[in-house]
Amino acid sequence: MLEIKEEFKKLIPALTAEEFKQLEDNCLAEGIREKIITWNGFIIDGHNRYEIATRWNLDYETESKNFKNEEDVKEWMILNQFGRRNLSNYQRSVLALELEGLFKEKAKEKQREAGGAVRQKSDKAEVDTKKELAKVAQVSHDTIAKVKKIQEKAPEEVKEKLRSGEVSINQAYKEIKKEEKQKQKEEKRKEQELIIQSIENNPLKDIETIIEKGWYKVGNQFLYYGSNTDKEFIAKLPKAKFAFADPPYNAGVDEWDFNFKWQLDYLQDFADVVAVTPGGWNACNFYKETKMNYIWEMFCWISNGMTHGKCGYANVIKTSIFGNVKPKISQDFWKITIKTSESEDTKHKGRKPYDFMIHLIDLFTDENDVIIDPFAGSGTTLLMSEEMNRLSYNAELNKQYCIDIIKRVGNYERI
Repeated sequence: MLEIKEEFKKLIPALTAEEFKQLEDNCLAEGIREKIITWNGFIIDGHNRYEIATRWNLDYETESKNFKNEEDVKEWMILNQFGRRNLSNYQRSVLALELEGLFKEKAKEKQREAGGAVRQKSDKAEVDTKKELAKVAQVSHDTIAKVKKIQEKAPEEVKEKLRSGEVSINQAYKEIKKEEKQKQKEEKRKEQELIIQSIENNPLKDIETIIEKGWYKVGNQFLYYGSNTDKEFIAKLPKAKFAFADPPYNAGVDEWDFNFKWQLDYLQDFADVVAVTPGGWNACNFYKETKMNYIWEMFCWISNGMTHGKCGYANVIKTSIFGNVKPKISQDFWKITIKTSESEDTKHKGRKPYDFMIHLIDLFTDENDVIIDPFAGSGTTLLMSEEMNRLSYNAELNKQYCIDIIKRVGNYERI
């Protein structure tokens, strides 16, 4: 009586009903012609023939093979399948991936024998392993990578359709990537909602705030009370990943919104990417005044926006992108909805929506990156940076706005 080890049996791609019936008919007509191969009493080749022989009481021969360990057995079984059966690219890739751990371990052993240190994590080693697997399976490196993702993420019904040929590797892979992207969007949206809630629930603290012109550390951020053209402000600016400028539009909506002339081309010397919201009211003047290197235009649609607004946006916020490097912009049009509660956070008439700012910060920066905002206003960029683990350098000319920013964070020190 031969023994069956499920771990070995699972390595063998299952026959379809038609394939099994054809094998059974052949065995009944001609007998079991091929030997059943064993190792230590376990079948390692011939599981289907053994099942048929047992069912119909057919004679069969066996042959025992010697291997050092189970890993060597598995390697032989998989390579043997490649030579014996007409497998699909999916089946070949799945089989090859069973060798991944073995190939990695052998690579480590070779390194030990050569007297080198074993690298626990190496991108090059990972790529080399995938190349070896692709070579064994006789498929491309890209196919191996896709099938690995499918095996990790796809439900069993999708794998069954792949085995039967109902769907292709590319179709299954695209569906997984689509679902992953949707899941990432949902997770990102939840993170953004938490950030917005944190800022909305951050009312002015009752702290004594006496400030004079100069630099302050507010929470983990930096705020300059004074003009963004002051030498004291510009001298302290570090190299940054992103600069955001929301200048006055000369629309007369407040005391700060008159006779503004753009003088901030220096931002491009500090930041990789500079985003400016020139508004519709003053955009023509802005484009005449700036000499920064123009890259692209982005548009944010406010689904419940105003029909017309002198503060620079109605249903769309137009954002011009400048810089010395071309950033990766996945999409240049996105939609937001303004919450009615946002208008209660500040009396600043030009503040941009929280969702709008989160999108730009997410798009152009990562955690711990530096952001510059020369028009701090109500402090949206500073507050977002505090919540999103960025470091921002901000300037604001209006004293009361600076005090309100400080009170919303709750602590400050002169530096």
